Amino acid sequence: MRKTLIGTILLSLTSVALSGTASAKTYSNARFGYSIEIPAAFSVADPEPENGDGQAFHPVDKSADLIVSGGWITQDDFVAEIDQYKGFIAEDGWKLTYETKPNKSFSAYSGQKGDRILYVRVITSCSGKAHAGYRLEYPAADKAKYDGTIIKLNASLKAGKGSCN
Repeated sequence: MRKTLIGTILLSLTSVALSGTASAKTYSNARFGYSIEIPAAFSVADPEPENGDGQAFHPVDKSADLIVSGGWITQDDFVAEIDQYKGFIAEDGWKLTYETKPNKSFSAYSGQKGDRILYVRVITSCSGKAHAGYRLEYPAADKAKYDGTIIKLNASLKAGKGSCN
């Protein structure tokens, strides 16, 4: 009986820990039609900008920055838009260390600058007229800690209907 009770408690705790939804907060953006689960360790860093494109978050110790945002695709297509953004981060001194081959609806890339790591994931939204995603910057020493956060963020990033105006 005791083993069964302990097993049930451990299974319940594992389910809550793996789901990441026990105290995560959903951020939804009506303008660009996307949503994402913000980990409980992150709080709002600044008020949402007047243009309504996203929100910035950080942990209490301010060691990391999580920016979720959306925007209109201004290049010929989504892939060209992603290439432009990767160019911007390279100009800012980030060395790309990982990237997926972008397709019509998804891209992810990561880079390092000094002792900081940057991870970016972007999807299309508003029927391909816009992009939405997140940028997570954190200390390289905390990579193992943030690997799990990235998995949860990736799983929760969803395009929706939004106003797309």
